Amino acid sequence: MSKSYEQLVKRVQLTIGSPGAQSKLCAEIQRQPDDDAEDWARMLSDLGTVENVTLTFMDDDAEHVLIAWNPEESMA
Repeated sequence: MSKSYEQLVKRVQLTIGSPGAQSKLCAEIQRQPDDDAEDWARMLSDLGTVENVTLTFMDDDAEHVLIAWNPEESMA
């Protein structure tokens, strides 16, 4: 795993784990200018395989994404 990918995943994990995102059960993420395009695509692909997680693309380039999750469904 590349260092740039690890840094991207860590940034997204911090966003998802924030108190605001946890209370809303969603978080918006946006690709930053220094994010590698392949890392971004890989991270979105990885997130797309997680159960009870929905990705909503807010733009045509998939650079602004709403991540939503439902913890009740994962416990069922």
